[in-house]
Amino acid sequence: MFNFRLLLLLQILTIVKSELSIPSLPKVRLLHSSILVDKKLYIFGGFRDNPFSDTIESTYNQSPDDRFFYLDVSKPFYTSKLPWTADNKNLPLNNFSSVLSGGVAASYGGNNNVTIYFINNEHDKTLPPVLTFNTSDYSWNNLFQPNITGDIPIGRNQMKPITDRNGKIYLLAGFSFTTLQNVKRNGGMFIFDTINLSCVLDYDIFTSMLRVEYSATLLPNGKIVYMGGKGSDGTLITDGFRVVYLYNTNNSNWERQSTAGSIPNGDNGISSVLGLDGFRIIVFGGGDIDNKMLYVLDTTNSNWYEPNVSGKGPIMKRLEHTANVIGKYMVITFGSGTNFNFTYRNIGESDVLLLDIGNSSNYIWTDYFDPDAAIPPQQLPQQQYNNKNNIRIIIGVVFGVLGMICITSLSIFFFIKRRKKSLNETTFPIPDNGENVKSDLEISSRASGSSY
Repeated sequence: MFNFRLLLLLQILTIVKSELSIPSLPKVRLLHSSILVDKKLYIFGGFRDNPFSDTIESTYNQSPDDRFFYLDVSKPFYTSKLPWTADNKNLPLNNFSSVLSGGVAASYGGNNNVTIYFINNEHDKTLPPVLTFNTSDYSWNNLFQPNITGDIPIGRNQMKPITDRNGKIYLLAGFSFTTLQNVKRNGGMFIFDTINLSCVLDYDIFTSMLRVEYSATLLPNGKIVYMGGKGSDGTLITDGFRVVYLYNTNNSNWERQSTAGSIPNGDNGISSVLGLDGFRIIVFGGGDIDNKMLYVLDTTNSNWYEPNVSGKGPIMKRLEHTANVIGKYMVITFGSGTNFNFTYRNIGESDVLLLDIGNSSNYIWTDYFDPDAAIPPQQLPQQQYNNKNNIRIIIGVVFGVLGMICITSLSIFFFIKRRKKSLNETTFPIPDNGENVKSDLEISSRASGSSY
């Protein structure tokens, strides 16, 4: 009996412990960071209050579980019951730039891409410019200028960092600023090498790229595509989608690219991801009510179009959210409607939206995430080009064969027609009595009296 009671007690304690380890539903937010490392989608920061106050940071920091946590994407889930997990062990909340001052920008990097780099902004000069979190051993580290050679990177929550395959973080600075070395810069591109801990500021950019709340997408060829956003004065970039800008990480060159097709209106607070085929950029959300929920930019021909979409999608359009590609899904987290409208929960929508992008000819909104879902084979641009060429060749061959058949048929037709006409003109009449018509030779022989 004692053993049974002890076993029952242990079972109850296990259940209670498991329930306590599941954090409460995270608060709504916008302008947060989402970083995918291994099978965890980490969420950091963000805010939900407007206007700001001096106490906003201290209020937020009272709930560390709500400042840094992750979504476990190693197992299946429904968006109605999200597997959030707190990860606030030794979380140095006081070392981050405050939301009031512009927050931080975050991306992955380091050896094996298992470290998250949090880049503070220039307003908090007493704080470490960069904080790191190693997702393997859960250790935090501060990086000051002696640890980082060259320029000191500057980040904000309105900037979109991009990490390339070499562990370099590219961060487009949208404001004029003064560096920690008291050097005034009119925007620029920070290139932070997370392997060698060095940073350079490339300020040779288009002046039209001095913007924030833009989207950035890395292509397989090493080019980053920037679009959308608003100027540092808060005005919308009206041609933010009609003209996109490409930064080549291989040679640090910029290029301006005009687009065509169903071009969206200028917008900010959007997200963009690279499709599974490696050349389509999928854009979601924003604040412009006249724009559609989704657009696609085909980078092979710079053409915009509205994709075919099925499934039950969101009703409320969101801005200042984040998006990541995980498996065959575009995973969209948090965000709000215009004017800090967070009522999407009231209409039954989740903090996480899932768009199945496995089939580029038809995207599907879904509420179920399957980490083991097979990713359909994707057509690469060259394959599509070859297919188009093959189709042209096939069409050419078919029309060529049909042409030859028509020409041959017409030739045979006219040959037979002429043959019949020729025969009709050279045929002798046959007498009614059936006698043969004598030849000229026979007639001339009889006339001369000759015989056989």
